[in-house]
Amino acid sequence: MTRTLKKMPTPLGIGAGQTASVNLPLGLTYERLYIRMNVDGTPRDVPAADWGDYIDEIRLTVDGEAKITMTAAHMVKKVQFYGQTLKAGVLPLFLSRPWMRTINGEDQTAYGTAGGMSSFTLEMDLKTGITINSLNVYAVQSPGRPFGPHLRIQRYVHNQGVTGEAEIADIVRGQYAMLGLHIGTDAITNCEVHADQRKVHESDKAIRAAHYEVVDRVPQTGFTHVDFCTENRLIEALPMMLQDFRLKLTFTGTGNHSIYAESVQGA
Repeated sequence: MTRTLKKMPTPLGIGAGQTASVNLPLGLTYERLYIRMNVDGTPRDVPAADWGDYIDEIRLTVDGEAKITMTAAHMVKKVQFYGQTLKAGVLPLFLSRPWMRTINGEDQTAYGTAGGMSSFTLEMDLKTGITINSLNVYAVQSPGRPFGPHLRIQRYVHNQGVTGEAEIADIVRGQYAMLGLHIGTDAITNCEVHADQRKVHESDKAIRAAHYEVVDRVPQTGFTHVDFCTENRLIEALPMMLQDFRLKLTFTGTGNHSIYAESVQGA
C-alpha cells in the first residue's frame, strides 16, 4: 500500500484561549502529523520562529494518556535539531523517524492504530489574543498494524536556583529505551549521564557542537541536546531498565527549564 497523505477531521474548539482537539481515525499506522495554520488579520502562514506565539502545549494522547507532550516552540527546535527544514504554516510532528538508517529504525516508532487502542487524539492549547483563520491537521499513513512500539516524549521541569553543578535523578526508569534528552537551556557547560554508576556520556559545549556536526544534527539556540542515537541506529538507544539514572549538569544560569525525554516504548 502506498503511504497516504490525508486531511484529518476538522479540529474542535478552534478559538483563542481554547484547546483545539482532533480525534484521529483508527485503523492505519500514523507515520507523521502536520499541523497547518493560517493566522492574523492580514492573513499569513505561521513562520517557523513564531509557532510559540500561537500554540502553547501540544499533546498526543492514546486512550486519554499523553504519549507526547511538548510546546510548539520547543517542537520546532526538536525538528530542526534533526536537520529538518520547516515551511511557513506547517508544523510537523514526526512519529516515525525517516533519518534513521534502517527501515526498522525508521518505522518502529510510528503509531499503529489497527488494534490495542480505543482513542487517538491530538490536542493543541491555543494562545489568547490571537486570530486564527484556519487550523487543520494532515497525516502521513501506512498500512495498519496494532499499537505497539511507539515514540514517546515526556516533559519534566527542572528548577535551577543557583549556578554550578546539579544532579537530576527524577527521569523515570523502566522497560523502554531512551533516544535522547532535550534540555530547554543552552546555559550548560559540562554534561554527564550516568546509568547504574556507569558514565555513558561526558561532554562540554565544544565537544557537543563538534560531535553533532559530524552526524548532521543541528544544535538549537536555547537548548542542550544529549542524543544517544547519533549514528541513526535505533539499536543504540539507551536501555532504561536501570537501578539508577542521573544527569550531572553544570549550569551557568538559573531558571525553570523543560527537559524532554525522547524514547521508544512498548518494544
